[in-house]
Parts: sequence; C-alpha cells; structure tokens
Amino acid sequence: MQASDSFSGYLSDVTFPDRFHRELSPAWLNYASVLGGASPKALDRPFRYLDLGCGFAYSTIVNAAAYPHAEFHACDLNPAHIEAASRRATRLGVRNVAFHEASFEALLERDLPAFDFIVLHGIYSWVDADVRRVVRQLVAERLAEEGLVYLSYNCQPGWSAEAPLRKLMLELAQAAPGDVEARTGSAIARMQALGTPSFRYFRDNPAVADALSALAASPLDYLAHEYLNGTWEIHYSVDVIDDMARAGLAYTGSATLADNHPTLLMDRQAAEAMAALPNARLRHLAEDFAVNRRFRRDVFVRGGRTGRSQAQALQALEEISIGCASEIERIDIRATIPRGVLSFQPEFIADLRGLMQQGSMRIGEIVGQLGGEGRNPREILQNLLFLVAGGILTPFARAGGYNAAGARRAVNASAAAALAASAADAGNAYVPSELVGNGVALGADEAAQALQWIAGDQTVPCPARLARLGVLCGT
Repeated sequence: MQASDSFSGYLSDVTFPDRFHRELSPAWLNYASVLGGASPKALDRPFRYLDLGCGFAYSTIVNAAAYPHAEFHACDLNPAHIEAASRRATRLGVRNVAFHEASFEALLERDLPAFDFIVLHGIYSWVDADVRRVVRQLVAERLAEEGLVYLSYNCQPGWSAEAPLRKLMLELAQAAPGDVEARTGSAIARMQALGTPSFRYFRDNPAVADALSALAASPLDYLAHEYLNGTWEIHYSVDVIDDMARAGLAYTGSATLADNHPTLLMDRQAAEAMAALPNARLRHLAEDFAVNRRFRRDVFVRGGRTGRSQAQALQALEEISIGCASEIERIDIRATIPRGVLSFQPEFIADLRGLMQQGSMRIGEIVGQLGGEGRNPREILQNLLFLVAGGILTPFARAGGYNAAGARRAVNASAAAALAASAADAGNAYVPSELVGNGVALGADEAAQALQWIAGDQTVPCPARLARLGVLCGT
C-alpha cells in the first residue's frame, strides 16, 4: 500500500508536515525538568542536542540558531526531509547543526558524542517494538549524565473511542487507487459517508463524529503519517515510564506545562480520589484517566534528582528565567486553564505587566519585586507558575532585555534571514531568539515592519515586542 522503511515500518513515500514545536527548546525542557526536581541545565555553556526523527528539522534549526554556542544533530531516514532541512539551515546561516540521513540503528554505529538533550517528537507511537528497543539503546548509550529526553506519543485512555477509526481508514486507503495522499483523501470521504447514526459505532460514540469532522479538515500529509504507518500503537504512560527506566531514565515532568499542575487539570473530587491511591505509579496513570489524556510530551532525566532537598529544588526553580513572549496586554486578570478560567488580583497583574515590560527575569527576582505587605511569596510563585502553565508567560534561556533605541538591526544574521523569510510568507513563522532560547512566533506583517525599520524608514516604529524578545537591536 505504501513505501515504508523495512527497519521501522514508518511511512516514507510522503513527507511529514513542516511544523515548529516550541516544546523542543532546551529552555522549555529545562523548565519542565526543574519543575519536577531535576538539576537545571547551564544553557549559557556549550551543550549537545540530538533530534531523532527530525522531519524537516524546523524546530532544531531554529533552536540551533538560538544557541550558537551549542552543537545540534538531527536524524531522519527520509532523504527529502534531510535535504530540505540542510537547505533551510544554509538559508538561515545556521552552521552548528549536523544532519544524519540514517535509521536509528545505523546512527548507533556512528561515532557520536554524549548528548545533553535527546528529543523524539511523535516517533514512539509510529515505530515497531524493534525500533523502540533501538531508541532505548541510543538513549542508554548516548545520553549524558543528568541529560534530558523528550518523548511524545499517543496515549490511552483518550484514544479508546477513536482508535477503531484508524483501522477503518487504513483498510479504506488500502482499497483505494492512487498515491498515498489520494488514497488518504478517498478513505476520509468514504468514512464521512459511513459516519452516520445508522452505524451504531458512531451512534454509541458521539465524540467520534467530532473526531471524523476534525480528520476531514486536516492536511492529507499529516493524516497519512498519523494513521497509515505500518505500525500504530497507543501507549499507557506507565508502560513508557517502564521502557525508559530500562534505559536508566526517570520521569521528571511534562513539556505540556499545564500537565505539571494537577490543580489546573481536575476538580477537587478527582484530585482527592487520586490522592487516595497507594503509590505514585497509580496516581500517574489515574491522572490520564481523570483528564482523558490522548497525547503526552514526557520529559525524562538520567540522574540529577538523587539527594536533592526541597530547598535545593526551590532554589533551582527560582533561578529559572521567564518572560512574556507575546504582547504585554495578554497578561490579564483571567487566564484560561484546562479545567476553566483562573482569576488573579488586578494589582498583581498590573505590577507584573510593569516588570515584564522590562524583559525576562529570574523567577526568584520577580517574586522578590512583587512581594511586600499583604502579599505571600509562595502565592506569588504559584501564580507565576500557573501563568507559565497557561501560556501567558514563557520559559526563557536567560534574564535580560533589549533597548529599542539601539542600532537599527537584527541581533544576528540568522534572525535577519528568518525575518526576511517570514515577511515573504503569508503564514506565521518563527524567528530564533538567543534571549528566549526558542523560536519567536510572528506574522508576515510584523516581520515586514521590522525589515522596514531596519532599512531606516523613519515612519515605521521599532516593533517593540521583537526588541524586548532580543530579535532586534542588541544592547
């Protein structure tokens, strides 16, 4: 039906969608791991990073530009992915990333250093048991002490009602003519024709009708990779924890930052029922059931937590830098969280806006500056963590700010090239920021304004957000 690599069963005759994932940033993963009690990473020093199954490596290339002092590697078995990734890196002037067109097994045979970060986005659910074993071997042999692994995958119980749709789509696609995308489109059309209340499966599972509508609106290349691989396995999170334990790793947190705060996910009754369970393993699994989770972004660590006191963990968290990557006005008295809306005191939000206008700051420094009569430092810390979990604030690589009155320029050549590419693209794009330690999302209009300002157009003001985030005019 489709060409798949003989080693992995992974679909290879259609390319994967070219997407940026902010969760793959070293700063983001560092924050998630420190929340879980792991030792913080010194992101201002050289480190090594490996992306397994990188696709077009959009995230890895932007991150490499954001950390020019670090060494990045990206591996994928699809030649089209690696060729396009290499062209992008050249176009952005990113020279600290090495590309490997290879299977994971072949990568094991190469002379590679120990890595501080190893990331796999969406791979674990779409490769067979042999490849998962190789992944564990790579991690066991190539991850440095206190190194972090990011592993995302489809999980139960959130897929329980919809899993049969994959079998139906696969069989319909196999019976259709044409290339992979044509067969995928045909399968979706036939599924829509079948998805009526006359079929009891759809009548007895109302959520499946919404899922089918979402599938019909999704890009065909994404659907082919999501559903039509030779291997398609949905995992229970505790089984993945067991897998990683065999490679010497322990679970330390989630890169879906809200998932690190059960208070934001479930009501008191669910929390109390979970708390009554006899061990952490059962509580971890029960949480997936409490929120009907279907996708996880787990972060694992090798060592780094043994013997750390609560005071040491708190001190490490207070050293982490956070800031506002969007417009300051988005810091509001109400924030959307998974189980509803969270409200904050207007005075607290007003003071926080003033601080964030200056740039990113260490968490401990923010708590200190927002403290005072009538304010509890522990509550301030909790509010900050909840604002990060809600996407209002963002983990940064370091504290700092940039002066918009400086020279009219992008901070570096990669940022300048990314701005030019963004201005030419009608959709949103990501520009690397060494201050954020991640890609900064921006639209074509904001990129065009930045380019006009750089060119000396006196009628165009400096895009203040891009200056504050270290994309423009360094101090």
